[in-house]
Amino acid sequence: MDTTEVDDDPIVKEIPVFLSKALADNLFIIQYPAHVKDGCANSTISKTSIKPENQKIRLEVDVDTSNNYSYDHTMGKQLASDVNGKLGNDDERIFESGLMDKIVLTSERTLSDCSNFAVGIFQDDELHLTPLKAMLHMKLQCDYLDENEKPVRDRTRSTGEDDDEEEDNATPVKVTFARHLPDNLKKLQEQSFQHHSKKSQEEPWMHTSYAPVYDIQAESTRMEMFYQSNEDSINNLNLDEKNYLRLLVPQLPNECYLQSTSEDQINLHHIMTLPLLDQIRTIMKQVRVISFAKLCDILSDHDTTMILKYLQQVAMLVQGNWVVNSELIYPKDTLSPQSSTSEFMCKARDYILLSFTEQQFLNRNTILSVIKLTPEEINEIFVELGIYELEKGWRLKEPPNWNFCNRYSEIVHRQEIFWDAKKKHLRETMEAQNQPPQRQRRKSNRESLGSENEERNIGRGRKAIKESSLSDNDGALTESAKHKKSRSRKISETT
Repeated sequence: MDTTEVDDDPIVKEIPVFLSKALADNLFIIQYPAHVKDGCANSTISKTSIKPENQKIRLEVDVDTSNNYSYDHTMGKQLASDVNGKLGNDDERIFESGLMDKIVLTSERTLSDCSNFAVGIFQDDELHLTPLKAMLHMKLQCDYLDENEKPVRDRTRSTGEDDDEEEDNATPVKVTFARHLPDNLKKLQEQSFQHHSKKSQEEPWMHTSYAPVYDIQAESTRMEMFYQSNEDSINNLNLDEKNYLRLLVPQLPNECYLQSTSEDQINLHHIMTLPLLDQIRTIMKQVRVISFAKLCDILSDHDTTMILKYLQQVAMLVQGNWVVNSELIYPKDTLSPQSSTSEFMCKARDYILLSFTEQQFLNRNTILSVIKLTPEEINEIFVELGIYELEKGWRLKEPPNWNFCNRYSEIVHRQEIFWDAKKKHLRETMEAQNQPPQRQRRKSNRESLGSENEERNIGRGRKAIKESSLSDNDGALTESAKHKKSRSRKISETT
């Protein structure tokens, strides 16, 4: 910051800031987006309930039924009659007066994390801050009307089922068994909307008493937002203007937000409160590709040696720049939008990064011929990592940083060993994917008939040989018999 600007902008007033924690775990901001200013504050609230664990609030607000200009008595009676008529004798009537004389408001969380927010009161030239527990906005809930329409839907459904039974009485019964889920899928399931909704429904409502805005109890509670200690607690700030501003409003480079998705963008105030390894991991997931100099600018409060130590655990060195590990982009047991497994997506991304270590520009069609993924998935990886240049191809978003390679030769050598070990495995995987599956050759009908005829001919040949041998033997026997007969005749004549 220029010293002349500081001289031209003198300090006008110093305001002491105090932090009160008396209501830190119980202070909520409630918004009414569907109501005018001070609309609900001046209304009569007959009943209040809260779910502390899920941070939900339920208010029953009275409706002014005496105003003929804004209230339709005919419709109010009809709705009250329909709702009360469906209740049993032992059930509590929702509308005791016979009119729809109240509405129900329930809350939804505006922000998932309010740890960086506080409510301040400026009084007597002092600013008193109280940390905020949650920020909620109230919306109209008409579950009693849903209950009123439920019997009609049930009758319609039962009528349809009766018609189906007339057409087909026998229906197959399917039995399903709950499968055992691994731990990582259980964690994802616990973060789902259905799981949170189920937990919210299981927690019972706790009925509370409501104190109006100008009630004595409300005034005494608001007094707890002032810092009550008599001891002066002074924080010595020895930071200059630039570092103090960075501490108040830390910023990432603009490309960090351009390269990340809305799901990955996290409040940087929260990132800076994490351990260094988690800070680097979160930042790398957002930026995807970054030079070491830019990363050190973001993490200027940390030593470069420690940054390099943790950086090698979550990123890989490509052309002198650091690229986040594929396993952080495609977590285990997940699928891409085109239903490819995370394991193969990681190998495909690593193969593209390996190609970037060997040449500065890549051709997408060449990669498509090696990696058996859809063009959309290949394009997703290229858009995440690089920039397309006409007549050259795709390059990394960061230009090659050979200064880092010359300065940290030991780390570069270690990364070269890593890529050499990975090269053989990746290429074997891609070659295995490209090989067509081996198919067993089926015999044609002509070949099968030929083999059968050949077997028959062989059998016939054996039979002919056997018969010929038998005939030869018979001939020999006949001749020997004739010879014996003629010899016996000669002997008899001699005698």
